[in-house]
Amino acid sequence: MRFCLLLFLCLLLAIASLAQSAPAAKPGPGFSIDTIDKTVDPCADFYQYACGNWLKTAEIPADQTSWASFVELRERNAATMRDILEKAWANDAARDPIDEKIGDYYGSCIDEKAADAKGLEPLKPELDRIAGVKGKAALIDAIARVHLIGPNPLFNFY
Repeated sequence: MRFCLLLFLCLLLAIASLAQSAPAAKPGPGFSIDTIDKTVDPCADFYQYACGNWLKTAEIPADQTSWASFVELRERNAATMRDILEKAWANDAARDPIDEKIGDYYGSCIDEKAADAKGLEPLKPELDRIAGVKGKAALIDAIARVHLIGPNPLFNFY
């Protein structure tokens, strides 16, 4: 069984190497054929074969306890999403309605000064509704309603 799995992985890697046109100059985050150390026999040490070149060049960032290529990919995706949100949040007259909605929502979530200034005021109608509930079953329904019905008052700070 182990031999079949190893054979399947080797076959998958061979197909991937044939499908890739030209190797990148520097492997990016995530899977890259350039991370393979072809000097190692995959049947002897598959991990070193599959990750050897990445292990030779990767450095654990000072603020991390461990590092892997897919963590690197996650970090890059988070930075890309943050850039998209901040561009949508920028007060630009050329924003389309969708970017404006996304940007305003994002801004309402990160504008701590505005949230602190309003305090619990945006939540008051929901808290009053829950406080007026009579009975356990009605309380469960009221609390569930807060999570199911939008827009969510927790994020309406703008």
